[in-house]
Amino acid sequence: MDKRSLCMLIICINLCLVIWLVSVQQSPMLEAEIIADFSGSGGSSSTAQPPTSAKSGLRRSRSQPNQIHQPSRSPSNSNDSSLVSNTFDNHPMGTPPTLASQTPTPPQSSMHLMDLPNFVYLIDQPACDKDVRALILVHSAVRNIEKRRIIRETWANRSYIDQTPLKVYFLVGGVSGRRSGKWQQFLGRENHLHGDLIQGNFKDAYRNMTYKHVMALKWFNEKCAHAQLLVKVDDDVFMNTPQLVKYLATPSLPEYSMLRDPNLMLCRAVRYSRVKRSYRSKWRVTYKEYRNRFYPEYCPGMAIVYAPEVVRRLYEAAQKSKYFWVDDVLITGILAEETGSKITPLKHYLEQKEVRNLVGGGADLEDPPFLFTNHAIKPDESMTIWQMSLDRIQRPLLTQPAYSSASSASRSAPVVPSANISEAAQTTSTGLS
Repeated sequence: MDKRSLCMLIICINLCLVIWLVSVQQSPMLEAEIIADFSGSGGSSSTAQPPTSAKSGLRRSRSQPNQIHQPSRSPSNSNDSSLVSNTFDNHPMGTPPTLASQTPTPPQSSMHLMDLPNFVYLIDQPACDKDVRALILVHSAVRNIEKRRIIRETWANRSYIDQTPLKVYFLVGGVSGRRSGKWQQFLGRENHLHGDLIQGNFKDAYRNMTYKHVMALKWFNEKCAHAQLLVKVDDDVFMNTPQLVKYLATPSLPEYSMLRDPNLMLCRAVRYSRVKRSYRSKWRVTYKEYRNRFYPEYCPGMAIVYAPEVVRRLYEAAQKSKYFWVDDVLITGILAEETGSKITPLKHYLEQKEVRNLVGGGADLEDPPFLFTNHAIKPDESMTIWQMSLDRIQRPLLTQPAYSSASSASRSAPVVPSANISEAAQTTSTGLS
């Protein structure tokens, strides 16, 4: 055999080996590949004059360009009957139909979500343990893998959370596009590893955030209604979970009583927010969607604390409501006004300037104490603040674990030693304002 033939043989063998490796092994670069297919962001509001009645502003038109339609009214892949598609995007959701059957909707659960009659959870979790006092549902996008990782390594770290009466889950929607199968496979692996995803069968899209918000109310109402609080928070916010545990554990604090208010809807209220009408605005709302000039007072969606009774009222109202894609306005503004739910003002978020000052050593962690930072916190800032929280904690505030099935991948943070509640409650200062 001459040298040329030998070289060709070696090349062919190497090529076959590469093809075999690609075909039988799952690529460790799957995250990087599928992230490239997705993009997106969030938004807010401005201020001016008081609005008229919010309920009268939301028109009852049947033309709903931002709404997901029923499967019977929308073209979709015949293999994806458990998914519904969006009228402003014609791509079918390519999710294996077996996923829906893995997590059947419980008998007591309604099979519709607002105007979606065939709603199911593609990925679901067991009902809350009886010891859970606060359920934290993090609104995340399918592509926000890194944000979920940072949260799991900081304020939702299982080494700490398992010793508290808190429970943390991430909410996502369905996937679509040519790589939807890979995305769904990835989500399945992520949930198998961490056990903390809840996925609905509506498309994960910016204008479908109302479905995700109502899904949060639905899940709490049906699977965790015995808990004292529902916390809705975005995945670009740092939540001070040790501070929440302290408020729940210390009767001498005013926040202890406040968090027991059956009508609690705690947030930093947005008032006199003008409706965006400009075609250049990402948050443009047409007169057909909402006719008033101003929105009612509402909670910005990045951080809201609900009492169970408020969750029930808002969920029942949302199930009868016309779809409106600005979720915080609809749920905490329009429907809150309709159901007589009032906002309890949360006077202090840790703003971006204060975050930088705290991280830079120019302020104390509890001067003033806070429950949430503003949105768009950076990963290194979250890590630093969490380490400061761990350094401050001498012992956990509650010793009974809310749940015990922690994953090995989430055990990287230091384990907090146990101690008596009454002793721990005296270790730090308090206050929301």
